[in-house]
Amino acid sequence: MPLHSFIRNDTTIIAPNASLRRVINRHTKDSLLDIIRKWLQDPMARPKIEDTSEDEENYDNTNGQQVKRLLHNYEIISSKKNMVDKIFLEDWKNGLNYKQIAQLDMKYYHDHSSLKHWKALKLCWENGLRKKEYRKTSELNSSLLTQLSPFFKTHLYIEEFEKNWWIRISIHDGVPPNTLPVSSNIIYVIYFTNSEHLLCSNIKREHKEFIMQGLLKTFVCNEIEECDLKGKYADSLEKLLLHRQSQGTYSRYRLNQVDDNPLLFPSKKPKKDDIPENIDQFEDMMDEDNILLLKQRDTAANDNFGPNEQPSLDMVEIKLSTPLHTSNNDDQSTPLSMTVLFEGTNVIEGIKKMIMAGIAEPPLPAYLADIHSNGRNYIEVDENNVVIKKGH
Repeated sequence: MPLHSFIRNDTTIIAPNASLRRVINRHTKDSLLDIIRKWLQDPMARPKIEDTSEDEENYDNTNGQQVKRLLHNYEIISSKKNMVDKIFLEDWKNGLNYKQIAQLDMKYYHDHSSLKHWKALKLCWENGLRKKEYRKTSELNSSLLTQLSPFFKTHLYIEEFEKNWWIRISIHDGVPPNTLPVSSNIIYVIYFTNSEHLLCSNIKREHKEFIMQGLLKTFVCNEIEECDLKGKYADSLEKLLLHRQSQGTYSRYRLNQVDDNPLLFPSKKPKKDDIPENIDQFEDMMDEDNILLLKQRDTAANDNFGPNEQPSLDMVEIKLSTPLHTSNNDDQSTPLSMTVLFEGTNVIEGIKKMIMAGIAEPPLPAYLADIHSNGRNYIEVDENNVVIKKGH
């Protein structure tokens, strides 16, 4: 199959237009300033600076001073509108190159990752042995671009954020050179380095097979498995994937919230900040049984979920198969299948709060008590309340 032409040239310019201004304008002032600092460090991205020095040896020094002066001019701008105008109408009035647009787009979705819907993927190697490890983003960029080029006219940009690699795949098939592709033609992949896990944004049906094949060959694995885990919150999905064994009450150890010396008796005196100001009045309004009940609920919630806030998962679907008794004879029953759907900004934290509010009575069934460690949105439970293991 003949190769499509690579969009290797990051300096290809997109001329000013309304779409380009929207890409710039959706950022905050501080976010734009971070990007401008990056552009001014890149000779191919910074505005053309005239050489006013007659001595070539002084050119670098003069150039550096002008870059500092230009950055200072942006730092003292008082409003975002003025900053956008200066970018769009003055310093980059001829337009932005593909790399700059990718940086703007990636910065925005990194800061607002909940605007994407993420799906967890697992790289599967034979005998679990990784065959290829990338040390630099440039190596991964070159390899993945080579794999995708037979299928699409592609621009690829990769950037490291807190040791994770964000991959932006922009498909330009059928898109004029001076036009931005529609958002559905842009796929984001988050690679958690030194792990077997990825997160991927939505992919159009006609692109999916080729993108997956490109990732499979790039990471030299036998299979890419789609996990039963998806959601809007990339950072929480990362925790659920990479720290499955240290969620709930065990999160204290991962977050170093245990005593340095386990042989010392813990202090039973609560910290001043932990005591509500109106605790005396509150307890006066309750009898001993109610106070004991609240403490039991708090203990049950902490025993199952620990003291820390749970990772945000916006949807959990549980398929149950439970016996339905049809007569007074307990031996005669028929299985009843049902699906329970939990939705919200943080389903796992919500279940914890249900215990504390007395809506859910402990002990919880294991599939709910361990929901923070299952690493999935979809849970299927048999008649004995045991999670049916499948997939990963």
